[in-house]
Order: sequence, then structure tokens, then C-alpha cells
Amino acid sequence: MASIDLSLQFLPGREELAVLVVSPASQAGFTAPLPTALLESHAAWRRRFVHHYGSREGGLPAAVLDDYSDQLIRGLRQWFEHERWLPLHRALRLQPGLPLRLRIAPELRALEELPWETLPLDRPLWRLPPQDPPQPVAVARTRRARLLLVVGHEQDLDLQAEVAELEDLARRGRQPLRILRGPAAGPQALQAVLAEEPGWDALLFLGHGDASPERGGRLQLGDGSWISGASLEGPLRRAVDRGLSLVLLHCCLGIDLAHRALAAGVAWVQVFRERVPDGAAAEALRRLLRELQAGHSFAQAQQRAAQTLEQPPWSGCRGLLSIYCHPDAPPYRWPRPSEVLRRRELLLLGGAAAAAYGIGLGQGWDRRSRHGSRVWRMAFYQGSPQYRRLLVGQVPERLAQRLATLTEGRFRLELVDRSALSSSDILGLVNQGRSVQCGYVDVYYDKVLLPLIFAKAVPFGLTPREQTAWLWYARKGDDRPFHQTVYPRLAVDGVRLDQLVSIPLTLTGGQMGGWFKREVNGAEDLRGLRMRIPGLGADVLNAFGVQTDFAINAGRVITADQIVPRLRDGRLDAAEWIGPYDDELLGLPSVARFYYTPGWWEPSTTNELMVSRRALAELPADLRLALQTACAETFLWTRREYDLRNIEALRRLRADGVQLRRFPPTLMRAFAQESERQLREQERQDPERFGYVAAEWRRFRTRIRDVIAVTQFSPEEGQP
Repeated sequence: MASIDLSLQFLPGREELAVLVVSPASQAGFTAPLPTALLESHAAWRRRFVHHYGSREGGLPAAVLDDYSDQLIRGLRQWFEHERWLPLHRALRLQPGLPLRLRIAPELRALEELPWETLPLDRPLWRLPPQDPPQPVAVARTRRARLLLVVGHEQDLDLQAEVAELEDLARRGRQPLRILRGPAAGPQALQAVLAEEPGWDALLFLGHGDASPERGGRLQLGDGSWISGASLEGPLRRAVDRGLSLVLLHCCLGIDLAHRALAAGVAWVQVFRERVPDGAAAEALRRLLRELQAGHSFAQAQQRAAQTLEQPPWSGCRGLLSIYCHPDAPPYRWPRPSEVLRRRELLLLGGAAAAAYGIGLGQGWDRRSRHGSRVWRMAFYQGSPQYRRLLVGQVPERLAQRLATLTEGRFRLELVDRSALSSSDILGLVNQGRSVQCGYVDVYYDKVLLPLIFAKAVPFGLTPREQTAWLWYARKGDDRPFHQTVYPRLAVDGVRLDQLVSIPLTLTGGQMGGWFKREVNGAEDLRGLRMRIPGLGADVLNAFGVQTDFAINAGRVITADQIVPRLRDGRLDAAEWIGPYDDELLGLPSVARFYYTPGWWEPSTTNELMVSRRALAELPADLRLALQTACAETFLWTRREYDLRNIEALRRLRADGVQLRRFPPTLMRAFAQESERQLREQERQDPERFGYVAAEWRRFRTRIRDVIAVTQFSPEEGQP
């Protein structure tokens, strides 16, 4: 989920804060003054707030409390407008509307209690836990939302109206609601209900809460007993495994409880940071649920719920409501009955992919498999946090979440980092089908797998449209796409890869020609150049005197997170990655001025999910179709998102003064000739594998281009 992340750390002995801002386009670190006067203003407001709402004799006048609240909010804005915050303001200006995620170190608890939500940001503000949680978030479920309402001890509280409102909302939305209430609602009962099948999507608590950093806060349950956040963490973790992704705590002092819920893997938690009037909490809850039920996003619903706290009679309550999110939380939208996919819709979406692999549809999507749930282990390269922010780095997690959603959690992928292994080693494991059942790897970086390059990218090869057709192209009589028929001809450690099948998974589209520190006007400008580029493109450039990855990095590929540092310190003179959006995320515009096109070595880059044939055959037909559908959706998602995001990224690059250049025509002809020479040489050296695929690939290219030449509209034809 794209966001701007703001992290605050305390600098001991300096009375200053260390601030880190990370956005999709940039990263900045700076210091800011510790707001001592602001913290004093917050303490003064809190004393008046407690006096106003806690006194039975009428307390402090509302006008006085409002004045202290205004002073606090005004002081927060003045501190935030200090010139030291300019790098953050610049990031916010360059990324309008993108959510701001706030992380505050544990020793700065007083800052975490401030009403950051009152800042005029024109975007959602979500809070992150002080440290990354050890547990992953819940896998999304496509089902009617199942709600668990826990009503706390009701002494001095009248919650009947709120409970009735929730019952009515659940009834109108045809969503199951379970209410845990009264003397039987103790700690053991709550823990047992959280463990029930098929699980809960949202947990709502109404009642009393209290702070306790050591014990993770605490809640007073229906029987009058208290349960700590530490005691709840285990049951919440088990509920997360069954789909729990939202916790709404409408009680006082919820920060510590939010931290514990996120540690258990809950994706989204809404809390009141301070003590809150019972009526205000109930009114905010009703507004939130109505907005969610209407189909609004969680951010929109939260904003409108918070607005109820700005209205009379809730003096001084502005900014009390906060959303905390897990670092890996996907965007949240309340599940609605109309969003549960029906059999007809799923068959329309997955039928084409299923037909390509001969999958039978006899069982149907709407019938639960008799074989129960399945968990596959998927080997992949996890990469650095920076890599995982890129679109290509998001693919494994996105595929896993989509597959779990389509199957309501019955088919899950466990992502297993195998960064220490080569691509051929991973394919060997997938071929065995024991320790891992599938893998997402890049054959581009492994010479052993060179015949598979035709399903990835070939210099001066196919366009995105042509490449898509090629991946599904099968000769008459073949039971699989042609490019897969070479698998049994390949071997890893003496074992033939005859138990592999593959499913197209990503398509980046046409790529750029890379970032250069100096202009390239001819072949003479390439000699001695040190450039990050892998694959056959590197082999072609080697012929022009360019030093590439294997020569300058001890036989290894230069990874995404290594590119910018090496360009900056002079170890590289040029580098290619993908295109405007991902290149901007990596920070390449900050270290090279000239941006060349086209990326002739990868005119249309695709990756596939490599799957164990045995494991696939053992799947029930409905789960096989789910896998095909999830891969097909991901394939279309990468193609769509790259095109859409590149539009704005290219506009920003031009505005920032990046110099766009095309490789000169004479140089392009020389590149094409050398590419063809090297392809022919590989065919000559390896006729049984590389030559076998290349020959059919050339025949296919001729036929598909004949069709496209006849059928495709050219915009130039309509020009005067």
C-alpha cells in the first residue's frame, strides 16, 4: 500500500527529534525541535478535560475547555510548520492525497498522545506501532462480514441503544453478528469465542478500558473482570488466522491495546487515545458503521466518524479518535454481500486460463472441496524493503492474498525466502515438489536457464501484445503452451525438469533504456562504460566494450538496492531497471541525468509462477481454477498499474529536469545486428534446447505480426 511514512526518534542529550520521511518518490532525514511547550499545553488540556467530564458537580464550563483545546491544536500546527519540517512538507506536496503513516518511538509516548489527526494534511493519517509486529496480517476473506460485539461491564453505562443499532445494521446488511454480554462474558468466554470457526472479520468492544504500557492496556469485560492486552494477544493471533482484520475499541485510553492488537497481526485498529465520554464513543461508532455499511472506504468512514466529535455537546473531543494500522495492512473496505463472487462471475474470469491448462470445472466454485484446505510453500526472492515497495516486489504477497480471498482461505501460499539460492536451484526444488510447491523467480539471471529466456524477454523481441499471445501459444496436439515443452530438455544437478509447469504472472510492458551520467551519441561513448544490466542485453553491450554486472560484481547481479549507491560513489556509470515509476522509487533520477529509451533488451518483460506438476495435479479442480484466476488477475494488474503509474511518474521526471533521450538510429541498428548475431550463436551452440525454442519463436513472431499488421489500428492513419 503506497504511503508516506514519517518516523520520529529521540536524540538523547540534544532535546531534538530524529525524523525520517520515506515516500514513493524520495527519502529524507532531518532533526526537529522537541516541542516542550506543546507537551505542557497538552497536559493542561487533559486536566481540564477530565475536570469537565469527570466532575459530578457540573465541572469546568465547556467554553473554557474549548479554549484549551484550541490552544493545543494551534500549538501543534505551529510546531508542525517549523522550517525544520520542510522536507516532509515537500514530500506531502509532491504526493497529494497519499496517506501519511506516523511511527513514534516508545520513549516518545507523550508525542504519540498528541492529536496529530487535527493537522490540516488533506489526506488520511494512520498510526504505525512503535516496532514492526512479529505477526503477519490476516489473509483477506471474501464472505459476508462476521461481527463479534463484546459488551463490557455495564455498571454506570447504558449501552442498550448502541447494541440495538448494531443489531439493526447487521440485520439490514444480512451479516452475522455475535454478542458477548453480561455475567457470562468473562476472559475465558472471550478467548473461546475468538477461537471459533469460521472466524470473525471485525471485533467491536463497547465499555471501559484503561492504559498499561507494561501489560498492553486492559478491558473490563461483562462479568466485571479485567483482561490485559498481553492476555488477549494469543487469542487475537488465532482469530487473525481465521480472518480477523479490524478491531474497533470504543473505550478509553486505547493506545496500548492497539499496540497489542497489531502485534497479533490485526491489520486495522480504531481507538480513542484519551478518556472519552460514553455518549461520544457510542455516537462515533454508529457513524463509522453506517459509513462502512454504505460502502465507503475505512479512511472515509473514519473521517466522518471523527467529525461527530467536533459537534456539540462534545467539547474538547476533537482529534481523540485514531486509526492504527499494521505496516503490511492492505486497504480496508467493509465486506458486503454483493461483493462475494458468484460462480458465474468466477468462471467468466478464470475460464480462459483454465482452458489453456485443461482444467475441469465439474466441481464448480460454489461447492466446497471435500479435500479441505491447502497450504503451498512458494519460494521467492524477498529482496530489500526498498525492492518490496516496487510493483514487481509486491507480486508474491498480492498473489497470496488474492488466492486466499478467492477461496475464502482454503488455499493459502506460505512465502518462503530463498534469496540465497540461484534460480535454477529453486526450479529444481519446485520440480521435486516436496519442500516447495511453486516459485516466483527470474530466469534472466541464470545462464543454466537460458532457453527459458523466450518466456521472459529477448533483445529486439516481442511487443507486450505479442508476448502475451506467445505465453499461451500451443501447437496443435500439444497439452501445454509451446515454451513449456522445453522444460523436460533441461536439467538441474542431473535431474530433468519434467515436473514443471508455469502460469504467466507479471507483465511490465515496454521498458526504458536506462540512466546514464553522460550522453550516448555513438558506439565510442559506450567503451569502458560500467553499467548495471543483466541477461542477453548485457551480452550484447559487452560486444561494444561495456562492462556489466558479472564483470564488475564478482559474477553476481547488482540488486535493486545497490544501484543508487554505486552510481553515486562512481562504481557505476549507468544502470537500467524497469521504467519511470519504479525507477523514480529507487531514486535513480537523483544520481543520473540522462534517461534513455527504448529498452531494446526487454521490449516486453514477463515472469511466470513455476509450479510443481505433481502438486497441481493433486489440487481439487476448484482450487486449480482459483490459482489460475489469481495469476491471471495479477498478470493484468501489473500490466495496468505500470502503464497508469508511469503516466504521472514520467510527468514528474520531466518537471524535475530529467533529460529524456533516444538511442541514435545508427546505434540501434548496431544493437539489433549484434543481438541477432548472438541469438544465432546460441542456437548453434545449443540446438536441442535454445535452438528448439528459438525456431518456433521466430515462426510465431512472423505469423503474429502478419495478423497485427492487418488488424491493428494505427493512430498515424488518422492524421492530416
